[in-house]
Amino acid sequence: MHLKSTLSVLAIAAVATMAKDFSGAELYTFDEYTYGKYEARMKMAAASGTVSSMFLYQNGSEQASAERWVEVDIEVLGKSPNSFQSNIITGKAGAQVTSEKHHSVNPAADQGFHTYGLEWTPNYVRWTVDGVEVRKTEKGVNDEKNQVANLIGTQGLRFNLWSSESQAWVGAFDESKLPLFQFINWVKAYKYTPGQGPNGSDFTLDWADNFDNFNGSRWGKGDWTFDGNRVDLTDKNIYSRDGMLILALTRKGQENFNGQVPQDAEGDAEFNGSTQQQSSSSVASSSSVQYNPPSSSSQENNPFVSSSSSADPTGILPTRVKLQNKDIRGTVNAKGARVNPNNKANYQVDFNF
Repeated sequence: MHLKSTLSVLAIAAVATMAKDFSGAELYTFDEYTYGKYEARMKMAAASGTVSSMFLYQNGSEQASAERWVEVDIEVLGKSPNSFQSNIITGKAGAQVTSEKHHSVNPAADQGFHTYGLEWTPNYVRWTVDGVEVRKTEKGVNDEKNQVANLIGTQGLRFNLWSSESQAWVGAFDESKLPLFQFINWVKAYKYTPGQGPNGSDFTLDWADNFDNFNGSRWGKGDWTFDGNRVDLTDKNIYSRDGMLILALTRKGQENFNGQVPQDAEGDAEFNGSTQQQSSSSVASSSSVQYNPPSSSSQENNPFVSSSSSADPTGILPTRVKLQNKDIRGTVNAKGARVNPNNKANYQVDFNF
């Protein structure tokens, strides 16, 4: 049973406070899910000082009043485009528990398309590249920080392109490389259906999107910023062109895409082939009322974030559930960092149903 989320967000910070010199982008699903498999065919952006990502995130995790932080990441750090960082983030805002690992990508993430995958179940989280497992964190096997069991509730699927101010994490920012673009050929989302998927597998295709058109009932465009981020995330830097979804990182006032969309014949064939194989599955087009949740992704060596060290083991929660009401953020920003109390209003949001 699908329960749709209806969430309205009022940003307290005025437009005038969005005064950064650069613009980035974040794409997010309106719906959140409990467990599942998520794949995206992407050519990532990469230049020193940047982050190009795909991640699962529980809306509201960044708030000081939240019970827990819930997030699973794939992040290409601009200083190292030949690899990506996988991560699980649990704990609470201001006291996150992280487990960063790095994995080689060939060709480099910004030089070719790859199919990136995340699987989230009650017992494990698994990362794949081009169908090959690169990491699996399994409860009771190699999950020393007990993170899988603490991925409680729901998560939405997100992609973003931004620039971190943490030079130790992503390298020194080189604005001469702008503009930068992250290309997403397609996305697929699968429901967690143990033993009931094709050939007895644990996942069944829920929906697929090849971005021939932008589905505004499925996707939202971020319009916010946070401490430690040198860019404002804006809907002006998200484009759907020639069957490709494009996230851009630009100078402020130069939000645009005038380049050539790269070809990905292998990815097109993969999308058409695997989708047709599951044609009997329900490929639903999700819809809900738009909301603007704050963004997040992890920060290894990030001076703004500190690290510290039960899901239902049998029941499977509904695929989509209504987001829980949250208190305002207080003095913790979207990265869980403490902000100057004098600037607190710039980071607060009100959640009203």
